[in-house]
Amino acid sequence: MYTIIDLETTGGKFNEESIIEVAAYKFNGTSITDQFISLVNPQRDIHPYVEKLTGITSKMVKTAPKFHEIAKRVIEITSDSILVAHNAQFDYRILQLEFKRLGYEFSMKSLCTVILSQELLPDQESYKLGRLSRSLGIPLKDRHRASGDALATVELFKILMDKDIKQEIIKKSIVELAGESMSSIFKDTIQSLKNETGVFYIYNENKKLIYIDYSKDIKNKVVKLFTSKKFIPKYVQNNFKSIKVYSTGSISISILKVLHEIRVLNPKINNNIDSKIFRKIDKPDIITNLKDFIITFNGKKEDNKSFIYFKNEIFIGYGYFDLFNNINSEKKINSRVVKVDESTKVKNYVYRIISQKKYKKLLTLKEIYKFSDLE
Repeated sequence: MYTIIDLETTGGKFNEESIIEVAAYKFNGTSITDQFISLVNPQRDIHPYVEKLTGITSKMVKTAPKFHEIAKRVIEITSDSILVAHNAQFDYRILQLEFKRLGYEFSMKSLCTVILSQELLPDQESYKLGRLSRSLGIPLKDRHRASGDALATVELFKILMDKDIKQEIIKKSIVELAGESMSSIFKDTIQSLKNETGVFYIYNENKKLIYIDYSKDIKNKVVKLFTSKKFIPKYVQNNFKSIKVYSTGSISISILKVLHEIRVLNPKINNNIDSKIFRKIDKPDIITNLKDFIITFNGKKEDNKSFIYFKNEIFIGYGYFDLFNNINSEKKINSRVVKVDESTKVKNYVYRIISQKKYKKLLTLKEIYKFSDLE
């Protein structure tokens, strides 16, 4: 048995939201057997953005029941079932938050139709409920209202059940969301991070890499990842077990490292890097003129430098060194460079770096080989 649910909330700061509308449909795998729909008085202001998005105003919920007045009904309709929602982590967290305010520990198994859709409907352009519904021909009335979105999720879930012919994927995707306890895991993880530039790797409980990303401020980026309601962050939140950080000291090196490792390591999902930095750009004349050179950036430490290496006008890769005599021969450079396939994205990106002079120094290999003590 399943309870397919959708919530609308006040918006605002993370873990300070309140429910303004709830819709829950008990579903036995074939048909709806029970339902509960209600506006809820949040006893706090509704964010103007939410009012515009949902059409639910403070005046509409003023005389609606407060959450404690409908809590028993929510427990009844969700009992002995699996919670199903589009972005289940969000709905589960909000329910647990509301019940915690009443001194009650809410816990149940859950399924996320975003993640299921990605598994069972891999060719979709978007996994947002509205666009997915249109793509699948699912009627969607009252978008961004609890009942309309919940009914669309019911129809989506029916399609997903039909697609799961061996009845294995849905079964394996049932998770017991940790809710508030998961938040403490996120908090502990965040406290262990630094405000540094680099690349980070997210692993699931099976120690499988599911996500790679980069940032000038890894700690801040991970905070946003753990609190976002968007699809990719939600998948990461639902599957997070551990994180590994690699400090680069340079955002340019970070981007190249991520581009390379997405292709090599093939994580389950990944953030879309800003396409602007990969737009086609002509090869800068300086590459043709110099042919063999490096450009340098900040390194992992103050006395360390990173570099990008060009040989015969071709981008070879990136690396690190402490002193120039660490790389004052081709053999030494090759021993330190991490080779990167010159894909179109990579090529356009390094061309842009050079065109915009977003580096510290540009040095020909002849200069480096001749002046090993150059600083």
